[in-house]
Amino acid sequence: MKLKNIILTGIAAIGFASCNDWLDIQPKTEIKLDKMFETESGFKNALIGGYIMMTDSLIYGREMTITFMDVLAQQFEVKGTGNPYYYAKFYDYTRYKSTTENFWIKNYRIIANMNAILEQIDGKKDILHPTHYANIKAEALALRGFLHLDLLRMFGTYGTTVDPSKLDQLSIPYVTEYSKNISDQLSGKKVLELILKDLKEAEKLSEYWSPYNQVPQDENYERPNDDNFYEYPRSRMNYWAIKATQARAYMWMGDYTNALEAVKGFINKDKPAIKWMDPDDAINTEAKYKDLTFSTEHIFYINVTNLYNSLRPYVESFDIHGDFTSTPNDDFLYKSEKNLNDTYEMGSGTGIGTSDYRYAAWWDKNDIEKKVEKFREVTDSKSDSKNKVPLIRKPEMFYIAAECYNNLNQTAEAVKLLNEVRVARGIPYANNLPEGLSKEECAQEIEKEWKKEYISEGQLFYYYKRLGKEIQGASMGASDNMYKFPLPEKEIEIGGRQ
Repeated sequence: MKLKNIILTGIAAIGFASCNDWLDIQPKTEIKLDKMFETESGFKNALIGGYIMMTDSLIYGREMTITFMDVLAQQFEVKGTGNPYYYAKFYDYTRYKSTTENFWIKNYRIIANMNAILEQIDGKKDILHPTHYANIKAEALALRGFLHLDLLRMFGTYGTTVDPSKLDQLSIPYVTEYSKNISDQLSGKKVLELILKDLKEAEKLSEYWSPYNQVPQDENYERPNDDNFYEYPRSRMNYWAIKATQARAYMWMGDYTNALEAVKGFINKDKPAIKWMDPDDAINTEAKYKDLTFSTEHIFYINVTNLYNSLRPYVESFDIHGDFTSTPNDDFLYKSEKNLNDTYEMGSGTGIGTSDYRYAAWWDKNDIEKKVEKFREVTDSKSDSKNKVPLIRKPEMFYIAAECYNNLNQTAEAVKLLNEVRVARGIPYANNLPEGLSKEECAQEIEKEWKKEYISEGQLFYYYKRLGKEIQGASMGASDNMYKFPLPEKEIEIGGRQ
């Protein structure tokens, strides 16, 4: 594929432009690639620049998480043809060429950044502190794998968990060079092999060197942090984010045994890698302190500056004008009362929904059209979740483990994990699922939990897609027409993609 070779340097907003091996940086200074990587700070800035690029509202900062992807999953309803997501409800991808092309172009652009780092880092190892060398290399490898996996999940075929033979189909290129050379389009199977190769190498480096690691560090371990480079490890591809991404990759290929092994650190009751949310932080506190995305459960998140300003048109039911008048906003996304009640089992007569923290914290239920509150930011917000968009959270690891156990004929173990999540969400022990559920019943309960949990995070669509499921409310049945994003036209014309 043709790549624009771009490095975004600096932790502040810095401009970028297409080039060959030159970097165009503002103010207008040209720095040769190997020149940029003459210092430790050059490597750090290039890495952080990749994460900053991910916050773009056209990808992870909104479209790939909070809005577009969840409209595809039928998590939201829209008012009419004037809504920018109206035709996404019907999988009319011809109307969203720029949207899906941005997913392709912008993610491969970040991959180019990671490739530039990886091509330089071993030759410049002597200028890097051992801790910095290991972590920067691990994160660049892991992020390359993470981004390729999401590209595969968008542009590859569907139903691969239940029919791994579908992975023999051509999917996307796996780009490992900082170059304009056209990379071969590979089968889904080969892409996953390369993803896991990168993630395994990253894991090996991270399990000891990461600030958020698995293996205890000895007395000789040093981590210079004068510039706060390690201040927020969960906003980066830390050790646990690597393990979680491995689990996603194994699930995409239907490898339940290895997926289960990847998530064991998360489901360990004695020493869990990640804590459950505290309802006192999310519900039983002042509005300005409410942690509505349950940030203690984040395994990997991005920090999006002024996030709520970008979301207002899609989560506010009224436009507020300068003269303090307001008019209905037809762009916003909502659930009907019936949809919301069905999702959270409000009609069961058991009190499951009313006690569920997700129902209580994430939805404004005052109007007929129920608004999502997950990213709500009030005036003078002091919330721990402010501007954070979670890309991987703890419950997904439990749902993966439950699905694995269920398909490995250990359904009782799967039910135990589902009950742990339900209790952590405020559902009374009296409403625990019975351990004697059948395999089919357990699968149904897993799907229910996915629908309750993953609102405005973009993950539910992938769950449906890899299993080849019909989506309730969708205008068509499971097929590539629904699930497979079209390749950019230039990729077909110039790159010969199929």
